[in-house]
Amino acid sequence: MEQFSRDGTTQIPVVNLKTTSTSTRWLFSLFILCLALLVGLRILFANLQAELSAHSANEQARLFIGEEIVRSIHGIEKDLYRMASTPNLVGLKRVNRAIDEQLNKLKHDLIVLKNGGVVVQRVQLNLDGRDEMIREATYRPNHGQQRHVMELIEIAPLLEQLTVKIAELEGMLVKSWKAQENEDRQSFFDLHFEIDVFLKHIPPYFERLDENANRLFFDSSERLRELEIALQLQSERLKWVEWSLVLLVVLLTSLASWLFAKRINQANRQLADALEEMRHAKNAAERASRAKSEFVSRMSHELRTPLNAIIGFAELLEAEPLSLSHKNYVSLIGNSGKHLMELINAVLDHAKIEAGGLTLEKIAFNLHAAIESVKTIVGDRAHSKGLDFVANIDPTLAHFVIGDPTRLRQVLINLLVNAVKFTEQGAVTLCIAPMGTQIVFSVRDSGIGMESAVLARLFKPFSQADDSITRQYGGTGLGLLISKELIEAMGGEIDVESHPGVGSVFRFWLPLPPAPEIPVVVKTELQPIKQQDLVDLVGGRVLLVDDNLVNQKLAGAMLNRLGLLHDFADNGVIALKRVANENYALVLMDMEMPEMDGVTATLHLRARETENGSGHIPVIAMTANAMQEDRERCFAAGMDGYVSKPVRLSTLEAEIRRLFT
Repeated sequence: MEQFSRDGTTQIPVVNLKTTSTSTRWLFSLFILCLALLVGLRILFANLQAELSAHSANEQARLFIGEEIVRSIHGIEKDLYRMASTPNLVGLKRVNRAIDEQLNKLKHDLIVLKNGGVVVQRVQLNLDGRDEMIREATYRPNHGQQRHVMELIEIAPLLEQLTVKIAELEGMLVKSWKAQENEDRQSFFDLHFEIDVFLKHIPPYFERLDENANRLFFDSSERLRELEIALQLQSERLKWVEWSLVLLVVLLTSLASWLFAKRINQANRQLADALEEMRHAKNAAERASRAKSEFVSRMSHELRTPLNAIIGFAELLEAEPLSLSHKNYVSLIGNSGKHLMELINAVLDHAKIEAGGLTLEKIAFNLHAAIESVKTIVGDRAHSKGLDFVANIDPTLAHFVIGDPTRLRQVLINLLVNAVKFTEQGAVTLCIAPMGTQIVFSVRDSGIGMESAVLARLFKPFSQADDSITRQYGGTGLGLLISKELIEAMGGEIDVESHPGVGSVFRFWLPLPPAPEIPVVVKTELQPIKQQDLVDLVGGRVLLVDDNLVNQKLAGAMLNRLGLLHDFADNGVIALKRVANENYALVLMDMEMPEMDGVTATLHLRARETENGSGHIPVIAMTANAMQEDRERCFAAGMDGYVSKPVRLSTLEAEIRRLFT
């Protein structure tokens, strides 16, 4: 259903999307929450995995230390047996040095196992360019777990005992070598017996060391395996949680998309309904506008018909010998008719502008000549009231510009006539000057002026400053509105400044670009042609086609005044029969008639002339249809001239002369 504002304009129906926005916000918030939870859990599990990986790497380092401890113990055991088989003191020192290195590394590894540090493994390669391979492991002990304290406590004393045993073996070997040098065979054999007994006690001792070291190695391996299992479980748990959250996010996204699509479809349906309502409202408004325009046009036609008689007969009577009082009465009748005609033209212009039927010309015209014609019209009115009228045009302005000269003259005449109307003494001034790419027109008067509170009502239809002005000066208030609408239609704008008792200034700007200079054609003054000359120009009878008896009498009187013989026809059908049976030099054709209108009759006439190859009879439209499209219809149908009602005798004569000259 259409919605209309108080001023009658159509309002666009608004689609309420509040529910859609609320649902979308909730779903979007839930989606962001799930996404944040997914990212947070991902970070949490990543930290847990990193922690487990760090523990696993630390346990691998501890396992590496255990391997090095076992390797060092086996190396010491092997070097100990080498020491027992050393034949001299030099070999003993070399083996002893190797054992010391092994012991120092073993003690260092035990300290790293307890306090943390770096353990280095050196592997001899005996390769060209690469003598050894070095491996390192960094260990950080967990002081919350003391799982290897017992092993460390048991290994350390055994290492101290090992140092004593190595010193004891060295002593026996040195004594053996001395007994051999002294050739003391008994002492030599006794010492070797002691060495054999000593070596028999070595394996159990190293077995105890291996047991402690292997327990350490085994415990580290088990701990590493537990950590790897925990890491694997953690990864599987993270994967499950991730997939669950991803599935939840996908479900929420799907739900949000479905709801959003549903809301969008609903909004689209509402929007389509609103657009359909707008289309119906637009069509109704256009029909109303067309109906109003047609009504105004019809009323204009109906009003122009009696006005044609009033103004026409008044003009004819003015030329008759009348008494002074009668001449005054006739003049009042004529002036009243002309004033009424101006009102009808104003209402018609306003209706055309509102209906969008206003067409503007864009032609090259002489701006200075247009201003001169305005000065002639306004100057007479100003001087009749005792006012000074001054028109100043900047000499730097181009003489020829591109625009609509008729509408420009209409705007200027409206503003200047208003200025003259509301000015009792002083002057009315018109100033025209360039301003950038536009031309500014300024109309200043020394009239009554206006309060600032009433300026806003100036450009509204059928309104003036206040009721007292309407009573004192008259007028409909359409002049300023039409001027504003015409200025805006030509791409310009208008404003006003006014102060009570000081006067008003109306300024408007129009884009009138310069046109190529058109050579001025000096027209020779035509000598007045007498009535008999017009009869000679026409050279035959005139057929007057009009269904209105009053218009027939008026037009007949005008033709009589011009000395032209004429016949009458009430409609287009009769006119075609008369033209077919008699020779006419000219046809004056009304547009609106019963049975057959003037446009249709002219079309039939031109078709008959083409078919028969007969001569062309000039046709002048003489009609109360005064709109531009009516004029165009007449010429499109084949008419040669156009005179709008009310018909002035001088206008009719000028149009006839134009066709026959």
